[in-house]
Amino acid sequence: MKNILIPIIVLFIFSACEKTVELDLKQTEPRIIIEGQVTNKSNYQYVKVTKSIGFYDSGESPRVDNASVFVTDDQGNSFTFVHNPRNNADSMGYYLPSTAFAGEIGRTYRLTVSIDEQVYEGSDFLNPVAKIDSLTSRVNDDEKDDPKDYKKFYEILLYAKEPQATTDYYLFKFYRNDSLKVYNDTDIYFADDEVLGEDIDGIPSPIFFAPGDVGRVEMYSLSRDGFVFYNDLQNLLQNDGGLFSQPPSNSRSNLSNGALGFFQASAMEMRSISINQ
Repeated sequence: MKNILIPIIVLFIFSACEKTVELDLKQTEPRIIIEGQVTNKSNYQYVKVTKSIGFYDSGESPRVDNASVFVTDDQGNSFTFVHNPRNNADSMGYYLPSTAFAGEIGRTYRLTVSIDEQVYEGSDFLNPVAKIDSLTSRVNDDEKDDPKDYKKFYEILLYAKEPQATTDYYLFKFYRNDSLKVYNDTDIYFADDEVLGEDIDGIPSPIFFAPGDVGRVEMYSLSRDGFVFYNDLQNLLQNDGGLFSQPPSNSRSNLSNGALGFFQASAMEMRSISINQ
């Protein structure tokens, strides 16, 4: 009788708890979203400004084209950014330097964005990046047997030396034929030097290539704030909303006045390789 009562009691508890819950999601005022980048390479600087949308809204975030945007460094240099200078339809909301410049390692860069009398600021330190020694390619046997994409079964291997005297953080981007690629839509590839170790000895790419493709790897230095931002963002993107998942929250940002996003200063290393059969 005791063994029979236990499942009956459990069933009663769960059936008693069954209740339809209506979510009362209050609409809030749109918030400014800023994605900015300054690197030590010319022509890799940009600022993108958009607005958030409501929970029940669909479509892309509205682009902001009336902002005043400029970047300064800790030496007093100032760089003005202008909206969509080439007037490309797909570049609405993007601001590029009016005069090309390259950031310098060891300097702090501050972004200022003014929109309708509201000012948003953020700053980041430009850390050095480990040098990529070489890239090689090899066949991934698991991918070779995958019928879904039977031609793409080569992976790129990255080799580098990481200085262990300092604490460093990195962001990686992978391109196939000049198109940025990820294995899963929610993937962000970043790591600290403790995970990487001193000898980066053939880290495989998360994406795959076919003979004739050109692969490119970009390696960016990150500040501690940048590492925290991407870690928060990755956790948010991978949150499945399950019973044991943490409540979703916005990534910690270095931007002021309630803006979402991040302003990133990075040194960058880049290498390419042609995939030969």
